[in-house]
Amino acid sequence: MKNSKTAREYYLEKFNRENEPVDDLFGENIIATGEKIVDIMKKEDLTHDGAYASLQYAYNKVKYESNFLKLK
Repeated sequence: MKNSKTAREYYLEKFNRENEPVDDLFGENIIATGEKIVDIMKKEDLTHDGAYASLQYAYNKVKYESNFLKLK
């Protein structure tokens, strides 16, 4: 059998589910913002895969717009 990735697996490969928590790596603002994002996803009733796809989309957009945004 050929080992090929599905479109979903390919899309989510940069946003690995096994990433470690950000505790003590970044400031409290980062954690608070993450909590707000999770709350929004819950209100939107996203599936687990849908939530990760949404985060991957946001990551890709921020990466693209970083050429135009003033990021600290």
